[in-house]
Amino acid sequence: MENNELKLITKIARLYYLNDLNQQAIAEKLNISRTKVSRYLTKAKKNKIIEIKISSPFERFEEFSYQIEKKYNVKECIIVSSSTSQDEIYKNLASALNELLCRILKEGNYIGVGWGMTLKSVVKLIEPSTRIYINVIPLVGGLGKIGIEVHTNLVASLLAEKFGGISYSIHSPAVLDSQFAKQILEKDSSIKEVLDMMDKVSVALLGMSDIGPDSTMVKTGNFTFHDFEYLASLGVVGDVNLIFIDRYGKEVKNKLDDRILKAPLIKIQKIKNVIGIAFGKKKVDVIRAALTGKIINILITDEETAINLLP
Repeated sequence: MENNELKLITKIARLYYLNDLNQQAIAEKLNISRTKVSRYLTKAKKNKIIEIKISSPFERFEEFSYQIEKKYNVKECIIVSSSTSQDEIYKNLASALNELLCRILKEGNYIGVGWGMTLKSVVKLIEPSTRIYINVIPLVGGLGKIGIEVHTNLVASLLAEKFGGISYSIHSPAVLDSQFAKQILEKDSSIKEVLDMMDKVSVALLGMSDIGPDSTMVKTGNFTFHDFEYLASLGVVGDVNLIFIDRYGKEVKNKLDDRILKAPLIKIQKIKNVIGIAFGKKKVDVIRAALTGKIINILITDEETAINLLP
């Protein structure tokens, strides 16, 4: 690079980065084209004449976010601080979800919600700064035979109440006794109305579950260890909205599906913004699979989980 060219690039870089002139103003000031200004600014970065450093306590998170977005080719990854306290992580996730929903939700939007303890706990903690009229619908029936209740109707109701919208309900368990029972309920007018609304959903909020012995799916009483052994033998690593997937994010067909009332994968894949919320070492495999298979395109997780998603 000749000295005259280097001097001109240096002048342009200074005017742009230190004096806050835009490219058009620099072009007019130096009597050159705007295209040339843009080309020289690119050259300045390429030749390290300028080096940009971001001084922020969140820059480490943003770097991890960028790496995950690039690796899995997804829209956005939001990373929050990890903690030894699960409740603290819930608060951090809620803060991130709150900001995201206030940013992307529009008046009259239909938002679909899945199931899970993390999802329920996080939605409870969000505090929107503005009221937006939204329609919230469950994307799966309810779970919770014993001990623990993670019914999607509750999550839908909580979210609608927070934003000032309305929620709809699916008055049916997610896991039924037989395929025949599922077919009957799908034809019920009130349930069919909600299932048909799934085509209007532009934002989905989903949890993810592993198939380990401590999984919430076992605690609900809807699935047994034998069910999980069977799913694992098929290569299943977990579920997203009770859609059982392998390590590549491909749906694994299985005999349990015939009696599960849920939004099918083909409908989930048509939704513009599918937000997945999960954290923890046990969830890494299913989160990675959901990202790889493009089932979710926005991820909210904590730093430790994010690090484990990068290797």
